[in-house]
Amino acid sequence: MTVTDTGLAGLHALPDVHIPLTLTVLDPISHGAGTSGNTQLLRTQDVLQPDGRRVAVPYVSGNSLRHTLRSALAWHLARVLDVAEQSLPKTVVDLLWSGGALSETGSQVDLALARRVSSDLPALSLMGYSARSDITAGTLWVDNVHVVCAENAFRLPGHLAGHPHAVLPGGAMRGEAFGTRHDVRGSAVDRYIELLGGDLVAPPTTQMIYDLQVIKPGAVLWGGLTLSCPTPGHVAALAVAVDEAMPVVSGRRVLALGGKRSTGYGTCAVEADFAGVDIASLREAYEAHLRGRRDAILALLSEVVG
Repeated sequence: MTVTDTGLAGLHALPDVHIPLTLTVLDPISHGAGTSGNTQLLRTQDVLQPDGRRVAVPYVSGNSLRHTLRSALAWHLARVLDVAEQSLPKTVVDLLWSGGALSETGSQVDLALARRVSSDLPALSLMGYSARSDITAGTLWVDNVHVVCAENAFRLPGHLAGHPHAVLPGGAMRGEAFGTRHDVRGSAVDRYIELLGGDLVAPPTTQMIYDLQVIKPGAVLWGGLTLSCPTPGHVAALAVAVDEAMPVVSGRRVLALGGKRSTGYGTCAVEADFAGVDIASLREAYEAHLRGRRDAILALLSEVVG
């Protein structure tokens, strides 16, 4: 799908778009499910096996991936519109980065406003949002991301059914990592700790070690993105979300999945079938659309949150 055969202004519905994703883990994935002592537990899904057994299989929630895409679109909007720092109300920041919140009672949907959002700021209606008394569903459906393993063999997509990992237990994909938090005393920075009577004024501390349950590097996962009855603007917004959240690095797309990303966790190589979606052309058209409507979009955001 290219810009020339869609445009961005129309609200007419297009056929559904499905983008299958296959991910190869490059660095351990941490996706928390609470803690036990100093160990952060890995999120798992109870899976009923064909023989009736129940097993816990690690996965990454679709909600986590959805948040990654939403955040990527929000940062992209702030850059393209050249939004000044400290210039947005918190309600608008919440709307863009976390989907907003209900702030009023009632259930009267402002259909005209929803249509303007879909036309002028399709990223918002792509992801869905809550504002005032309305919850507006998004057109983007994000699958959970599952591990290729024997326990998931019954639901593997066709292209992964014969993968070597399909006969390995899910436990083979699980591992542990650990980190430490150090006491600064005895290091170069202890010179900044206040002295009192010749002694350091600081509580006694010890090195803290913490553990993480992770999905191991080398594991293969699958998921998918589906646009349901999208407009041309939704297709373009999704193209931008993919390009921002899964940038091309050293000739391949990569995605940071799960938590602890700032400390090196979660990097995956992405293989995706973009179903004819011309990402470069759609991105160019989408950014031109945003720049051409900058003032109207900023005013619309304030109107949406009331």
